[in-house]
Amino acid sequence: MKRFLHVALLSLVVVTLAKAQNCIPDVTITQPGVYPEQPDTAYINQAYDFVFQVLAIKDTTTMFNGQLVNADIDSVKIDNVLGLPAGFSYSCEPANCSFTHKAVGCIKLSGNPTSAQSGVYSIKIATTAFASLGFFKIPVKDTADNYSLVIIGATAVIEKNVETVNIYPNPAVSGKFLVATKSPASSIQLTDLQGKIVNFALVENNNVYSIDISALPKGVYLINLEIDYKTYTHKIIH
Repeated sequence: MKRFLHVALLSLVVVTLAKAQNCIPDVTITQPGVYPEQPDTAYINQAYDFVFQVLAIKDTTTMFNGQLVNADIDSVKIDNVLGLPAGFSYSCEPANCSFTHKAVGCIKLSGNPTSAQSGVYSIKIATTAFASLGFFKIPVKDTADNYSLVIIGATAVIEKNVETVNIYPNPAVSGKFLVATKSPASSIQLTDLQGKIVNFALVENNNVYSIDISALPKGVYLINLEIDYKTYTHKIIH
């Protein structure tokens, strides 16, 4: 069963950062949800900035006096972003990190990862939704804990050209991914974050590759594809 926050509280999408404020809200967002499912990869000795867009829902259901009732959402407040590496921080627009269904807001993660911080960090977003039921305002606390921040060396370049490589779904709880490529891949290799090559099941059909890593431990892996004499590396999350 999806958590309260995951179902409908927030809408999250990456945007270009603002220089005059914490981040720029994307006013074109109209549907609540959680997008994207994971933050971008951070690179050692490179400044990191990643922006979430936030849109609260208008109403929801909550427990009151032991009964499930309909309630309006006055606002959703980001209480904390937990699990960030040392030296990382977050800021919001509006600055009080309180969002309503009437306007889109955003959260920016910032930091300067060091070589000692290489690895995977479990990020949790703690929230309080204020649900109104008549004269009552009920605070509903929740924590979204399905985010992973990956910090790797700058030499492991992540290629984001989706016209060449497209991976979906990602993350994949089942451990089964589809990788579509513009041209045939001459080689496909999978490694863990320490660079160790791992085994996986592969089926190819007209430049669409079915990859099964369900037998591997849950975590983050790097898939390396050689296409037209170029190497593309993508992060996949199982």
